[in-house]
Amino acid sequence: MKKLLYLFYILTISNTSFAQSGRIQIAFLGVFHMGESPDYKQGSITDLLSSERQQQIQSLVDDLAKFKPDKIFVENTPDTQPYWNNVYKNYLNGLKPTERSSEYNEIFQIGIKLAKKINHPIGVTCVNFVQPDLNTGIKLARNKVDTLMTFYTHELELNRPSYDEYFVRNPSVKKAFNDYVANYESWKSLTIKQHLLNLNSEQSIATLHYFNITGWMDTNTRGFGAEFTAKEYYRNTKILQNILSSVSPFDRKLLVIIGGGHVQVLKDMLKTHPYFEVVDAKQLLSE
Repeated sequence: MKKLLYLFYILTISNTSFAQSGRIQIAFLGVFHMGESPDYKQGSITDLLSSERQQQIQSLVDDLAKFKPDKIFVENTPDTQPYWNNVYKNYLNGLKPTERSSEYNEIFQIGIKLAKKINHPIGVTCVNFVQPDLNTGIKLARNKVDTLMTFYTHELELNRPSYDEYFVRNPSVKKAFNDYVANYESWKSLTIKQHLLNLNSEQSIATLHYFNITGWMDTNTRGFGAEFTAKEYYRNTKILQNILSSVSPFDRKLLVIIGGGHVQVLKDMLKTHPYFEVVDAKQLLSE
C-alpha cells in the first residue's frame, strides 16, 4: 500500500499528473466457478471442453482482450502464484494443465487464455484470501492480530449453522437463493458470454451479495448474524488489499475475475476511491 500511495504522490506532483492522465480503470467480471468449488451450490458446465464451448470461451477472451488489462487478478490465494506462473509458462509453450481441476478452472479458461491473447508478461495475479483454520493459522500467523483473528474465526465457525438450517430459519434468504438457482439453471443453455452477462446484471450481483453476505443478519443467525456478515466483509477487504498492493506505477487498466458473490462489496469499496474508476464488466462483452 505504501508503494501505491507513493505512486499517487509522484503522479500528483509530476508534469503528467494523475488528474491529467485519468484514474485507473478496474473491471470486475463476476463468474461461476467452472470446475470444483467449495461453494454450497456448484456451477460447473459439464461440456466445457467441447468444441462449441471452447469457441464460446475464445469469443469471451477476444472481447476481454479489447480492454487490454495491465493486470489480470484471479480468485486464488497468493501462495498458489508459482503454480499458476508455471501453468502460464507451459501454456505459452503449447501445454495445457494435466490436472482436471486446473483445466476446468476459470483461472485457466479465462485468465490464462486472456493473458496469452494479449501477450501478458506474467499471466495472472492471485489475490484471494481464505481464513486459515485454527492450527494452520497459528503456524502462519505473522503477528498477534493474525493469531487473535484466527481464534476469533475458529470460535465463530463453531456457531455457524448448516445451510439447510440457515435456510429454514431465514425464509427470505431461502427464497432468494432458490429463485437465483432456478434462473441460473436456465442460463446453462446459453452461451458462456450470455451466461456471464446475466450473472453480472445489477439484480444478479445484488442477490448474490444478499444471500452470501448480508442475509445472515435478517434473523440474527444464532445470535451472530452481524459477525457472520462482518467475516465475509473482512475476507473481501483482504482481497481488495491484495489487489491494491499489487498495483504498479504503470497500470492503467485492471481486470478482476472472481466469483460473483464478491463483486458487489468490492465494487462498493472502490466506488468512492479517488484514484480508481470502476468499469461495468458488461461493457467489455459484446452481445
